[in-house]
Amino acid sequence: MSFLISSGRYILRLVIFGMVLRAVVALYLNLWDFSVPASFDNTLGPFLYGWHFDLAIAAFLYLLLYGSSLLFSFSEKTFSRLNSLLLFCYTILITTDAIYAKESGRHISYEVYNLFTIQGSLGNLLKLYWLQLLFAFLGASFVGRFFTPRYKPVQGIVKRTLALLFVLVISLVFARGFEGIPQDPSWAYRAGGGSKGATLALNGAYGIVWAAFAGKKSSKENIEVPLHVKSLDIFNEWRVRRGIEKAVGNFDGNIVIVFMEGWPGVYVDKKVGEEEVLPFFNSLRAESLRVDLMLAGGHRTTEGLFATLCSLPNPPGKSIMFTEIENKDFKCFPQFLEKKGYSSAFFQGSDQYTSGVGLLVLKTGFQNSYGKREIPDWTMIEQNAWGVFDQDLYKFATQKMDTMTEPMLIGINTNTTHDLALPKGVRPAFGEENNQSMHLSVTHHADKELRGFYETLKKRSWKKDWLFVLVSDHTSFAANGIFEHYSIPFLMKYHSVGGNRKPPFEHKLIHGAFSQNDVGATIADLTGNAAPEFLGRSLLRPQEFSTGANLFHLGTSVWFEGEWAVVFNIRDYGNYKCYHWQNDMLFHYPLPCPTDGEQMYLRGLSYLKESQELLFK
Repeated sequence: MSFLISSGRYILRLVIFGMVLRAVVALYLNLWDFSVPASFDNTLGPFLYGWHFDLAIAAFLYLLLYGSSLLFSFSEKTFSRLNSLLLFCYTILITTDAIYAKESGRHISYEVYNLFTIQGSLGNLLKLYWLQLLFAFLGASFVGRFFTPRYKPVQGIVKRTLALLFVLVISLVFARGFEGIPQDPSWAYRAGGGSKGATLALNGAYGIVWAAFAGKKSSKENIEVPLHVKSLDIFNEWRVRRGIEKAVGNFDGNIVIVFMEGWPGVYVDKKVGEEEVLPFFNSLRAESLRVDLMLAGGHRTTEGLFATLCSLPNPPGKSIMFTEIENKDFKCFPQFLEKKGYSSAFFQGSDQYTSGVGLLVLKTGFQNSYGKREIPDWTMIEQNAWGVFDQDLYKFATQKMDTMTEPMLIGINTNTTHDLALPKGVRPAFGEENNQSMHLSVTHHADKELRGFYETLKKRSWKKDWLFVLVSDHTSFAANGIFEHYSIPFLMKYHSVGGNRKPPFEHKLIHGAFSQNDVGATIADLTGNAAPEFLGRSLLRPQEFSTGANLFHLGTSVWFEGEWAVVFNIRDYGNYKCYHWQNDMLFHYPLPCPTDGEQMYLRGLSYLKESQELLFK
């Protein structure tokens, strides 16, 4: 019994100690300021949420201290000394993380591999921050002296075995945060409050320990170019005419963005016999702002969302989630809208934390994130392998919208097309002979569900005008080459409440190749938000920006300018081919490159290399 009491007291004390340390860090980082009471507004919730991470690191220390003591039958003196050492390490890790956050604005996390290179060397680190480290040392010494738990060695092999089993179970459950997987540092965004809330919630020592044991080093793609190629100069010359330096729009109405799960661009205008696969989307597209070609920013939902919401490319072939830059403070248009008084919510038909989607949308500025588990009685609703069908997701989103204030930003990631299943009673429109025909039927049904949602929105009593944006998050498959891996549907349609107000943009077809980065840039431009960090170009005035759209697939990159596509491999400098992409979407027939073909190739290569440098900077 004394062992159980000692264990409980130790873990509880460590949790409280962790909260105290985080409070000190909040003051050190000026997240809290006693002279400015407003700095405490809306921060208590995220701060209290951080007990999850405090408990997790406490469980880790508990495992090291009590587990080793049981294994090696430490004396009370050795037990006390090990406790002091662990508390010292804990405090130093918190301090080191706080120092890094002071300079970078984020926790260390995956940068643990460069822990002592914040200023280039350990010497510089000690020289610049000797006072903070001294206070950390004194604090750790003080706590270690008065924080030693009452512990007596457990006698007997049976009792020690049972006690060790107890330690293992408790440590595992607490470290996992009562969830099915260990808590990633990005889970701090569950606390709410954006990057500030995440900084308050995350225990820096836990972030470092998690990153060290996760074994994930840099996900940065190493792209080498010859010394004579001034890739940075080429990129900067191109970038001068990118970014929203001065927004031209003043739209302050509602925005509804539907990320259509896995809808491929080749389904647009596609027919099976006399039946269109996407009859509703095609009809709406004909009366909306649209482009010849829209390119996905990746192959996963988080990649498409990041490219769209933050108008930046993903690391080539990767998502930012669960990498060393997942906690970097990127500027994204939901953050801009929040400052303008928008309420916002994101909905997805699967679990909101699948692949880190819920965490990413909170990070980008959405105030709330909902998944299937947040839908009332979701277990009673018919589902496919991933979650609820779109009609139920749209219904839930509509109900939540009724509780929100305008203007509002709504994001939806659909789920019907996440599987090859249809609701009961729905017959496949194109047969069920194989996966291809079933995917066509499922997407056809999702198009019907989308029509129902759109009609509901049209009947809604809006107070402000509203914008309807449809774009795939990514494609789900491609049978015919790299191009179809990334071609996705897109449209943007404006609705006025009165029905007769002139749209802020013309509903028309814009010729050329564009990317998901351009969607975010367009919304920023439309809503009057300057975004010089964005690399997309606004569809409101595409002629005012540098041309160019990019895709990357398994080492091969394609750079689009006008009617040309330049295809090259990042490992084979100087080897590139040119195609008329509209006439040869499978890139089967290379043509002699135009006079500026080499410059297009160098712009594409420089964009791929230098945009990634910006991400990891």
